[in-house]
Amino acid sequence: EYDEKYECCKAIHHEKNSGAAYTPRNTGIEACTGDYIMFLDPDDRYTLDAVETLYHAVKANDAQMAFGRFRRIFEYGGKVQKSYSPYMDNIERAYPDETFETENFIKVPDFLWDNVVERLLYGKTLEVTYPRDKPLDTIKVDNIEQEPDLLKMHPSIWSKIFRRDLIMDNDIRFQPFVSGDDLAFYIETLIHSKGIVFLNDFMCYDYYIRDLPDDKSITNNVNVRLLDELMESYIYSRQCTEGFSKEVQNATVNPHLLHWTYTWKNSEFTVEENKLLLSKVNRLKEIHQTDRKTKWLLSSMTTAIEAKIKTSRE
Repeated sequence: EYDEKYECCKAIHHEKNSGAAYTPRNTGIEACTGDYIMFLDPDDRYTLDAVETLYHAVKANDAQMAFGRFRRIFEYGGKVQKSYSPYMDNIERAYPDETFETENFIKVPDFLWDNVVERLLYGKTLEVTYPRDKPLDTIKVDNIEQEPDLLKMHPSIWSKIFRRDLIMDNDIRFQPFVSGDDLAFYIETLIHSKGIVFLNDFMCYDYYIRDLPDDKSITNNVNVRLLDELMESYIYSRQCTEGFSKEVQNATVNPHLLHWTYTWKNSEFTVEENKLLLSKVNRLKEIHQTDRKTKWLLSSMTTAIEAKIKTSRE
């Protein structure tokens, strides 16, 4: 309908469903002719001024990418979370009619999350260019080394605007992962971008969590392929950061490992499936040896999987 109604719209229909988001996203990249690229998932929505605000942010600062925060809206649970940011914010003041809950995917008490788990998950705060002791509205840097903490955030490629030349000149495409294609894409754009703008107090996207008991979405049904390809995404992303600082390399991978481990721990896999996952974790372990904490984190993962395999055999 939009294709027929507007000259600026082009509808492209795949004859076959690839079963993953990376195929249509790459098709869109190849077909685009404008100066900027954005992505929108079919079951979510932009906030009313999202495109205009992000466009002005990236253009006014002569940056190659800009992004904002997003709201997780749980349709069944009836709660709203604000996306993680390493910076203090004024979100509650900016959105006085909204009640935000703390992101807490492993369901521990908030005190433990705020003081223990979040620090373990996201690592030491890397205060490089901007302070962390006061609310910040806008973060602007020339490159990722100036603020490695940006790598710790949710990839959420739909909360971002990219200048087309960033993607085309660096030959960046979505990798063929059912899970983790967005992470790899986000990492590549961040490390190649000459000019990054993050709007810390701006909600640009509503991300609907289909948390109904009978939900059958791809990423809510954990199977060995999902965790396998997610680990492949970590490996790919880490390889992309060779030559960058230790802080960039750690921020690329470490924040995601606890989530992977928690998902694995709460799922059932056969001995052979666990052997496959163990081999992938060991691959990451071989290339990602930046410091003692990283080695400990990956060793604890391999030890847990090995123990599970041994118990299953017995």
